[in-house]
Order: sequence, then C-alpha cells, then structure tokens
Amino acid sequence: MTDAINLMVKIVVYAGIAAVLTHALRTYLARKIWRAQPGEVFNGDLFQVGEHLICCPDRSHLPEDAINQTTIVCFPGFLEDIRYFIALYRDVPARIIILNNGNYQNPFTDDTAVTKPAWVASNPYPLGTIAHDAYCLNLVLENMTSKERVVLHGHSRGGSVVLEAGHQKPDRASNTEALLEAAVVPQGRLVNKGESLLQPVGFYLMPLILSLLRILPESMRLKSPMMWVTNAAKNKHVAAIPFTPKQYATAQINLADILRFHSEASCDYYANFKGTTLFVGERDSVLSRSGMLESAKQSSAVDVIETQGTDHFISLERPDIIRAFFS
Repeated sequence: MTDAINLMVKIVVYAGIAAVLTHALRTYLARKIWRAQPGEVFNGDLFQVGEHLICCPDRSHLPEDAINQTTIVCFPGFLEDIRYFIALYRDVPARIIILNNGNYQNPFTDDTAVTKPAWVASNPYPLGTIAHDAYCLNLVLENMTSKERVVLHGHSRGGSVVLEAGHQKPDRASNTEALLEAAVVPQGRLVNKGESLLQPVGFYLMPLILSLLRILPESMRLKSPMMWVTNAAKNKHVAAIPFTPKQYATAQINLADILRFHSEASCDYYANFKGTTLFVGERDSVLSRSGMLESAKQSSAVDVIETQGTDHFISLERPDIIRAFFS
C-alpha cells in the first residue's frame, strides 16, 4: 500500500513539474519576438503607422490617368502578410495600398526606407484585435485617399477588418466599396466546428504549435486539406504562415477576436458601404462556406459571387476572378 501511495505521489509531482515547465515554455514562446525570414526586394513606398506596415507598390509602368481614378486598399488575413496582394494587382490600373496586420513582420529587405507619416495617431484599441486594425485602416483612408473610386479588399480576417472599419466610420465607408474574399463575416463560423477544437486547449497550445511549424520541413507545412488547389504562389504563401507574426501572443489575440466577431457582429455591417461583394470559394478549408452564405443572405446589401476551382485563397488560386471585378 505504501509503495502504491509513493508511486502516486511521484506521478503527481512529475506531472506538476511537467505542467509548470510546459506553461513556462508556452509563455516564453508566446512573448518572444521572433526573427523574420529573409526579406524580399520591394519596389515602392513603405510607411510605418503604429504597429502596422503600409506598402504602396510602384505603379510607374501603368497609365497615370487610370491610376488616379481608382485606389484599392487591401488587408490580408490571419497569419498572412502584405505579399498576398502584390502579384494580384501588379498590372491592374489602380493605386494600391496594402496594410500589414498589426505587430506582423516586415517581409521586405532592409534597403527600402520606411517613412513615418505626420498623421500617425495613437490607436485606442488593443493590439491584435480587429478593431485595432480597422482603426489603422480608417487612418489610411482619411489620409491616403481622396475622391477617387476606393475599393477595400479584405481577405479572410481582413474582411472583418474592412467591415469593422465601416462600422467605426460609416460616413467614410459610404463612399467606398467592400470586396470581401473568403471572409470572416458577421454570424459566420470556422469550418467543421473548429471553434470547439480551439477552446480552450487549442488557444493555449498555439505558440507551441506555431513554433513547431517553423522548424518542420516546408513539405510538411503544405500537407493540408486547403492545398487541394495549389500552385507555386499559394505554396510560397502557405509555407510562410508560421513566420508572419512578430509575437505569437498577437496571433492568439487575432484568433480569439475572430471568434468574437463571428458571434457578436451584426449583419448590418454590410450596409455601411456603397457596395459590398462577397467572393466565396468552391469549398473552404478554413472558414465555413455555408456560414458565409447564410450571413450574406441576411443583408440585401451583399452581392455574392460563388467561384469555381477555389478554396480559401481565391486571389492566389484564381486571380483572374478578382481582377475581373475591376475590368
């Protein structure tokens, strides 16, 4: 009997030590400021607005008159960065402004100067939240756009940022168009009831999971149901996912706020814009496709475009579909 008690005590003690060490490691990995991957060459202008990097790709190869008529302002999704949109809009005759997620890495080489505009303002919302990023988006709209046609293109979580920006500043949004691509939308949800898988264990383990993904071979990072549609551009983008945040604590806040937005945001958000178009993939391995469609049906302000041969990354899988929106 005594031996059994001693064994149980040892098990409890060792389990406690393992739990403490795991928690300490998880906390360290969440707070650590990670090193960025080697940067890519960028031709254009970069701006630092609070915790956000803003990029304006060079448009000198396009007719100036056409560029001045339309501005496309883009916001990427969760664990994505600015580069998601650059190839998509390279030859579209419009001015392009792309915002990075707050507290995410600069994906470009250090030889491109980064300017801090005079109009930068203190952001009142917590870093990592949709509201924080939407506030920065509205600063950009106020200070970097005028009376031209303005289209806000948000992919995935970026869609919720666009909608929240319209909610924060409906008067300004009324002069813009919203292009929502495979988006986080009001009353939407993750695919396959992913919320139940995340809470609470998935959120807690996220820093450990992302850290592990950093060291796995790229081929293993690309083994995902979302890769049924694939090409070189998408492979490159998906492989870089664990490297995009500066801190994994920010990624945790990002994801928790996606779930909050899904449950709390109203479908009235859609009506704040001059026009709202939702692009939905043939299937979606990240967000619930049916959830997006059900959400859009609740508002007469939304035009839905269902695409073929696409999953969650429509701009990478079928860029022609998105470009046709501007033709």
